[in-house]
Amino acid sequence: MRSHLLIALLFALFAVSAAHAQAEPASAGKVFWRGSVDNKVHLVIRGDSLEQKTVEGAEKQAGTFSFTTPLPQEAVTVGVLRKEGRSKKIKVIQQPTADNEFTAIVEVHDDGGGARDYILEIFWQ
Repeated sequence: MRSHLLIALLFALFAVSAAHAQAEPASAGKVFWRGSVDNKVHLVIRGDSLEQKTVEGAEKQAGTFSFTTPLPQEAVTVGVLRKEGRSKKIKVIQQPTADNEFTAIVEVHDDGGGARDYILEIFWQ
């Protein structure tokens, strides 16, 4: 009888531990980016690096960025929030997978004429 109670208790502890681990993903994080965009820029994110690539328009000085934690070497879902800037044409065009060496790409498309400053919050979970 005691062994059944012990097994039930251990199973309950395991279930609670597994539920807690699912509630708080260890791979969640963010990178904040501030920079200037003249038409179209791609932000290429891998690990703790962020590279700004001008796709269309005048090339601007590289922006600044700050990670809360590196983009993990696993498949996660990346999203983006515009904190400052005029264009709403901001989207994730590549999610990180093993096929692309866990690289995410965010596109900022500002076709309003002239360069504008942006602040973005790029997040993953």
